[in-house]
Amino acid sequence: MDSTSITLQWEPVEGVEPAAWVGRVRGSFVGMIEARWQEGFTATTRLGRKLGTFGTLEDAESAFIVRRH
Repeated sequence: MDSTSITLQWEPVEGVEPAAWVGRVRGSFVGMIEARWQEGFTATTRLGRKLGTFGTLEDAESAFIVRRH
């Protein structure tokens, strides 16, 4: 891991696990992943932009690119 890496942390949403996860960087919300029955995992940014539907939770998490500003 280089010094420009930023850690994105995923946590399940209480009450709807294992169906929804929120992603945060240093406590700030960056996006959400929802499990879709027989479809996969849908990733959406904090601004509501859909990144797609993915076959695994890990692939949906990887759809988020976090850059240092």
